[in-house]
Amino acid sequence: MRGFRQRLSESGACRKIKQQVKVWRAGALPGLAVAGLVVVARLTGSLQTLEWMALDRLLQLRPIEARDPRVVIVGIDEQDINAAGKFPIPNRDLAQALRIIESYQPRAIGLDIFKDLVAEPDRAELTAVFKNAPNLVVIETVLNRDTNVKPPPEVPPERVGFADSLLDPDNKLRRSLLAGKIRGSETIEYSLPLRLAALYLRSEGIQFQPNTQVSQPLRFGTTELPRFLANSGGYVDARAGGNQILLNFRAHPEPFPTVSLQDILGSKVSAELMRDRIVLVGMTASSVKDNFATSALPNPPALGARIGGPSADQYQLLYGVVMHAHATSQIISAVLDGRPMIRVWTDGWEYLWIVLWGLSGITLGLVLQSPWKTILSIGLGSAGLIGICYVLLIWGWWVPVVPTLLAFCAAGLTSSFFDRDLRILLEQRSLTLKRTYDAVHNGPLQTLAAMLRSIDEAETSPEQLRSQLQCLNRELRSVYESMNQEISSGETPYSEIPLQELLYQVYEETLLRDFKGFTTIRTFIPPDFSSLEALSLTADQKRSLCTFLQEALCNVGKHAVGATRLDVVCSQDENWCSLRVIDNGTSSLLTQSPDGGRGTEQAKELARQLRGKFQRRPHSPQGTVCELSWPLTRGWRFRWLAALTKHLSA
Repeated sequence: MRGFRQRLSESGACRKIKQQVKVWRAGALPGLAVAGLVVVARLTGSLQTLEWMALDRLLQLRPIEARDPRVVIVGIDEQDINAAGKFPIPNRDLAQALRIIESYQPRAIGLDIFKDLVAEPDRAELTAVFKNAPNLVVIETVLNRDTNVKPPPEVPPERVGFADSLLDPDNKLRRSLLAGKIRGSETIEYSLPLRLAALYLRSEGIQFQPNTQVSQPLRFGTTELPRFLANSGGYVDARAGGNQILLNFRAHPEPFPTVSLQDILGSKVSAELMRDRIVLVGMTASSVKDNFATSALPNPPALGARIGGPSADQYQLLYGVVMHAHATSQIISAVLDGRPMIRVWTDGWEYLWIVLWGLSGITLGLVLQSPWKTILSIGLGSAGLIGICYVLLIWGWWVPVVPTLLAFCAAGLTSSFFDRDLRILLEQRSLTLKRTYDAVHNGPLQTLAAMLRSIDEAETSPEQLRSQLQCLNRELRSVYESMNQEISSGETPYSEIPLQELLYQVYEETLLRDFKGFTTIRTFIPPDFSSLEALSLTADQKRSLCTFLQEALCNVGKHAVGATRLDVVCSQDENWCSLRVIDNGTSSLLTQSPDGGRGTEQAKELARQLRGKFQRRPHSPQGTVCELSWPLTRGWRFRWLAALTKHLSA
């Protein structure tokens, strides 16, 4: 028998495991579908703008870096234009400034001003500077089909760098084009920042390694510049022609030393500021439209302006010469200082990252089984995810933030709510089956057991048997009708009727049943359930108490042999409440298996719910006591509240 029960218990455990697997599978499918939708949205580029905004925001929040003194900007501002009396700046003034800068012995000079017109006044002075300054790099544009600007003809090609830039569809600057081929030519052209970095690093003994194919990564010594691809990071099918890098702006309000043209012409600049440096000369006047928008800098730069208001998408206008300074500084800092370039994972690793976080959200939603716990855990997990992405970006790795966050939160919440609804449905079904079985057990099955016992003892006449069968039929129909009404209406009488009335009704109806043990009882002590009136119990607890009383009375009717007295006692003191059914007959229940039957299981389960205890013990001098007792208060919170209420009332 024990082996059979063990096998039955093991089979029950297997059923529970299988049921949990089904619940997890059903709860996980909606979350997986949501995570899949996030992946599809990213593949189609729907999240591209959000990912750019997240990248900019994380770059804004980086710790402040040190300035880079190796790059110096000579900005020609509005005051310089007013001092010159005209625009563009006269060639004579520009030539004089370049000669002064050259006398300070910088490693490289970058002129971010177009000088392709040879018929300008004082061109000879500027031409002489172009020819006599071997470390001077001038600019051109190569990306425009019809409006390209050619470099000064006096400057050889190896001292020419293009100044073209690439903007994203939101008109923000996030990339720098370093190398590319001109349409219709196989010659690889290089940008101004790359030319200047090559001149600077050559003095450090680090040579630039040009490639025969523009698609190959660029190298300075052993340092490789990570090439931007069409699907790098949050980009989807971006223009990735030539050789591009993601800009890792230097996080500082004034990242580079800056002087004006008048400071140079007036000899107000120390030679030490520019010796062995890279000097960039360009326009920083707001009237000259040479600027780019960015949202990746924490504070307005020295040569820029913040646009927008508190309710707008704030961004900064970065002058072109400052943009070239950031790109140049990024290259030499990566080669000499090991400052990280912005790198990305391959597509496979990025989508694996998104899916794994989606699965983590699904797991949280299924394991916690509480909406509030799930929301709190997902909130903490989201903060952790953002923190991880932030730290990785500081280390130079741009990993997906927005799609990962969406997959984690959406999949987790979806799985949680679907799992909750599914578990509620399963619990309702299980509770309905349990209630149906209990109703059958305490009603028709008890009647049927009494009928079988009377038949075995040959004490039943055909008329009595017919009457018992009619009673059994009524009981079966009443079980069906009550359960059907409860399921269809969703309401139960136990939630509306006071507990004492329900117990009186159960007491009277049970004693009317045709049980042999009731026929010998001569003394029925009427119960008093009024002490239970003030108790705050749920409908299920009321139902269970009624079931307990019914089962205890039925046991007296079926098993109490020779009982002449039945007493139902309900008592309540300061801390405990008890319900006892006492008879004075002889019963075989006390000698049965300790596990008991279904009635015993019901009583023990009710005792656990009420945090009380159930016991069936002998009664002196003869009989049986079936008792359920439970505390009136549950836990320290209730005791504390009661004590506080008592104190306030006093």
